[in-house]
Amino acid sequence: MELCGNDSVYAYASSVFQEAGIPTEKVQYAIIGTGSCELFTAFISCVVIERVGRRVLLIVGYSLMTCWGTIFTVALSLQSSFPGMPYLAMSCIFAFILSFGIGPAGVTGILATELFDQTARPAAYMVCGILLWTILFLVGLSFPFLVKALSHFLYVPFLFVCVCGAIYAGLFLPETKGKTFLDITEELHRLNLTKRTRVPTWSDPEVIQSTEL
Repeated sequence: MELCGNDSVYAYASSVFQEAGIPTEKVQYAIIGTGSCELFTAFISCVVIERVGRRVLLIVGYSLMTCWGTIFTVALSLQSSFPGMPYLAMSCIFAFILSFGIGPAGVTGILATELFDQTARPAAYMVCGILLWTILFLVGLSFPFLVKALSHFLYVPFLFVCVCGAIYAGLFLPETKGKTFLDITEELHRLNLTKRTRVPTWSDPEVIQSTEL
């Protein structure tokens, strides 16, 4: 989630807004608007997550982020050639953040609760937390060097991560909406690449009646 480029969008937003013609003293209000977009989509995600499902929101979210990130890269590359490109880049920032809020931001946090049983859940959350903050630190540390090295194409590595996230959610992640832990376990074994002979089977206990009645 931290490698998809959402936090880097905030770091790059001020310069894009200035290129679009927003006065320097009002750029901070535009950045507040980007944060409000993510807050707004968090509420939307809470409403639709039980209707649409976790897996669908992840696939749609990462796919839309790939789309908007690609357009954003093109707009940055052509902003000196066409006068309307800074406005397109600014629109892509808002669309990128909206896609992140309705997909990965709203779904990723609850997956550990539904994919791990009660004994493994604390360890899973600990690993997730360590990875989250470590990767966030590394991305923040390396982002200025990415800007210097890749210039307008700095979002290409993040787009690759978004594509991988959408593919992973579509091929390997089970849908957990309205399913028991045993159902989710069976779905995980069905989607993974191990042989069927190694897959444990789960079934309800057989009811044996003592009489025909």
